[in-house]
Amino acid sequence: MRLTILWMLSASFLPGIPVRGQSLLLAGLHSARDELNIRRLASATSYLTRSYIASRMNTLVIRQSCLSCSPWLVLRQRRLVDEVLWGLAPYITVLLQRGTPEETSRDYTLFVVNDHQAFKEQDFAFPDEILEREFFFVVVVTELQPRKSIVDTASKIIVRNLRRKVINVVVVAQLEDGQVNTYAYKLFKKNCTAGITVWRSNYFDRATGQLKEAMPQLFSSFGDLSNCPLNVSANILPPHLIYTGQGGAPPSGREPVPAHDLSGIDWDVLQLLARALHFQINLYMPRETSQIFGEGNVSGCFAQLADRSAQLAIGGLSGSDKRRWQFSKSAVYHQTHFVLVVRRDRYLGRFGPLLQPFRGKVWACIVALLLLAVVSTCCLRSRLGLSHPLENLVLVSVGNPIPIQRLPGSGFLRYLLASWLLLTLVLRCAYQARFFDVLRMPHHRPLPEDLAGVIRANYTLVSNGYHDFYPLNQTQHLGESFATRFERVQLADAGEPLTTISLISNLAYWNHKHRNASQLTFVREPIYLYQLVIYFNRRSFLKPAVDRKIKQLLSAGIIAQIGRRYLSCEDLADADNDRSVLVRITWKIIIGASRIHLVVLAVAGGVFVLEWLSGRRTAGRMGRWMEWIQARI
Repeated sequence: MRLTILWMLSASFLPGIPVRGQSLLLAGLHSARDELNIRRLASATSYLTRSYIASRMNTLVIRQSCLSCSPWLVLRQRRLVDEVLWGLAPYITVLLQRGTPEETSRDYTLFVVNDHQAFKEQDFAFPDEILEREFFFVVVVTELQPRKSIVDTASKIIVRNLRRKVINVVVVAQLEDGQVNTYAYKLFKKNCTAGITVWRSNYFDRATGQLKEAMPQLFSSFGDLSNCPLNVSANILPPHLIYTGQGGAPPSGREPVPAHDLSGIDWDVLQLLARALHFQINLYMPRETSQIFGEGNVSGCFAQLADRSAQLAIGGLSGSDKRRWQFSKSAVYHQTHFVLVVRRDRYLGRFGPLLQPFRGKVWACIVALLLLAVVSTCCLRSRLGLSHPLENLVLVSVGNPIPIQRLPGSGFLRYLLASWLLLTLVLRCAYQARFFDVLRMPHHRPLPEDLAGVIRANYTLVSNGYHDFYPLNQTQHLGESFATRFERVQLADAGEPLTTISLISNLAYWNHKHRNASQLTFVREPIYLYQLVIYFNRRSFLKPAVDRKIKQLLSAGIIAQIGRRYLSCEDLADADNDRSVLVRITWKIIIGASRIHLVVLAVAGGVFVLEWLSGRRTAGRMGRWMEWIQARI
């Protein structure tokens, strides 16, 4: 800097120097100033790469282009690249662009161009398999920019990136006085109108070469959508999205649904995303089913995404659909199983539970023992002259007492009677205990355990479409909601085996709402794992920000807590067919019966005390009162 000042002073105080000498001196000054500017720009680029890229990625692609450049500008750009390579060598691996396909798959790319036209001529495309990835571009403009047009140059470069569906871009440009600025952008303009707002995010001090302000991250995270409204298309699927408005049916698909008429797991997740990303929700519910039939043939929420009338689609939508490539999808925020739903039928009849406590061999032994006791009693009756022996046998077998005058007098007969009393007592206690367990667990007809068993049992699938995992001749088309198909299976005739497909969470919610009448359960083997996602337009700018928030909510356990709020473990388990998940009978369950028992004991104790007081001689009035009550009872 001192040398540059001295050269300038010498040029001003020496007017007599020949013209050629002045030209050489001015050329030297120009070269020294340009060298200083190149170092400033290279130092700023190296600092941004080391601080914000090297900590995330170990490889950086550098692509350079100089369109219609003068030899001086070509040399300047080459010097800049050399300085950047020298400054990045210990920190990150640099891959210079050679036109190979692997270069376009890198996450971070540094573009060195002379102006926005050179960047516009850059030809690159992303393969379909990596199209959903998030890419980051740093564009360095080597040509010095006037202060009036530098924002316009940055805006053109950013707009070009957005048209290529790359939203993470930062422009580094240098003013004519040598100051290096970084430019970013914000989504939406004032009053939430469509467009972007380009602004100077930071700049480097010319004297120290350091950032003027602390910058936590280089690229904009788009975590603030300025409280602008987004149109969301929703698919009703309890418990993921529940409509609680009056009438049971939501308004038409073109009318927004009030927020107070909605609930469910997906609705709570959507509200958390709106609160974190600062956007308002305009929610619409199409009447038709949300399906992807093929390219350009969609319905429901996907139709609203396709015609750009909605930016998001949510509501129990699967991320494993093989035709999902037509849209972008978020990270998985909830998982459940897709199962076959069948009806349970009781088969024991009216008196079946009375025979269920003991098995066939036990009942055979009991009957044989009773016959032996009856025959032995008849034989002893004629020899010993017993009175009413069969009547006494029946009385003591069911636990009733017999008169004392009917007891046998000999010791051997008393021993036989005591042994029979003990045996019948043990049998009665065992039967009561087993009978209680039978009544505690409902018994139904055996159900198929897997998909092949359902097909072999000749079940008819009631569905809103045809599926490749089930025979076409055993499928009945019913284009209605899950609740309608559940009722169809529930109310089917005894000789008409029907089944339908559903999410296990959807079935658990329906069974919880109809727990006093529902007979529906699911086949043990699931069809496949159902992953719930949010759908966007193809390569939407919302996807990266939503993905980051979903991962944060998952790692914090918030989405799992929301799921437990709407579905408990008891709702998801099938205790009627699986004894291992049967709820234990605890004191909390029988606390009501215990309270009634204590009340009865207290009343009985009070009556006993009153009876005792009325029996005393001094309690004349109490005695007459008790006699009056007994006479009325």
